[in-house]
Amino acid sequence: MFRYTSKHCKQCYLQEDPFHNITINTQGLCNLCENSTRTPERNWEKRQKQFEEIIAKRDRSAQYDGLIMMSGGKDSAYMAHMLTKKYGLNLLALTIDNGFEYPETFENASTIAKKLDMAQLVYRINPKLMQEYYKFLFCNPAILQKDCGQVCTFCGRFLVRTATELAANMGIPLVFSGHNPEQIFLMGESIEEDPDRITMMEFTMALVQEDTATAVKAWEKAHSANRTGQLLFPLKLSADNVSLVFPFQYFPYEPDKMRETVQRKLNWLPIKRFSKTYIASGCKLVKLWAYLAHCNETNNYVDFEFSTQVREGTIPLSTIKNFYTESAADLDELAELTHDLNMAASLQEMLSSHFGKENELHKKLAS
Repeated sequence: MFRYTSKHCKQCYLQEDPFHNITINTQGLCNLCENSTRTPERNWEKRQKQFEEIIAKRDRSAQYDGLIMMSGGKDSAYMAHMLTKKYGLNLLALTIDNGFEYPETFENASTIAKKLDMAQLVYRINPKLMQEYYKFLFCNPAILQKDCGQVCTFCGRFLVRTATELAANMGIPLVFSGHNPEQIFLMGESIEEDPDRITMMEFTMALVQEDTATAVKAWEKAHSANRTGQLLFPLKLSADNVSLVFPFQYFPYEPDKMRETVQRKLNWLPIKRFSKTYIASGCKLVKLWAYLAHCNETNNYVDFEFSTQVREGTIPLSTIKNFYTESAADLDELAELTHDLNMAASLQEMLSSHFGKENELHKKLAS
């Protein structure tokens, strides 16, 4: 999300990154673009039929046809519009409050739910537990990664599992999540036919399972009186008796079309404090781990998502360039978040150990 070097791919805008083995050749192309020969072929008509079979088989005796994870971003807004208007589903909109969302998240989610005549549930997780959880994700050396990818990896899985547990307790048969194709792949839930991509996904999931076991062990060592490791770091994404559905692997992921639709029909607006463009949204935590990845001079998973989307033609390069041009770290916001997480001292030590000198956030925290 933040630029640390002028050396970037002229085709997808990914930065040179020794940690992830991303190189830029003499033609100005990264090795991903240089070695990319084709976009994975997908039979969308076949996939749409598969999706329709899933919803046709749902338990129609339940109060709701499904629970939809409603973050207020364009992806969940478009998904909600499609499921209610095209398929006529009666949905419960779930907005999870982890304690570190922007207020606009709840405003957007509430507005969308009302416009689509969906009941809404705002579920607030124990604030003290969340403070400890996110401090652990950012600072525990057993799971720390140079690009801080562990934060979104573990948090994303925890929130999806939480949604399916709530659905199971309420007798709701389906849970819909608006994760994009790259995120679905990293969760190990992507429908793949290409042998190489299947192998890559299996390898990725093996690493996730290994990292999850490490995280559970480290959490329970640090919190001997709080045996919640299995809940916070689930191996399985979905609760029993609930089907987890990612619609954007059954339909083309078209950000421009989605943005235009939700703006026109739902009066959707991006969270300006997160991004002035429409292509990305997230909680306050995203800004912090993206900044830390920037300090470590490495791309983060959002950078790789954009790179893939440009390569596959789902988003124009000009939009990505505008996003990066308008992205700037708000050190006051990052410092406030760090103090809210009660990890200022830990983060200062981590910043010093990584760089051997103070950086701007380190100075801000020390002031």
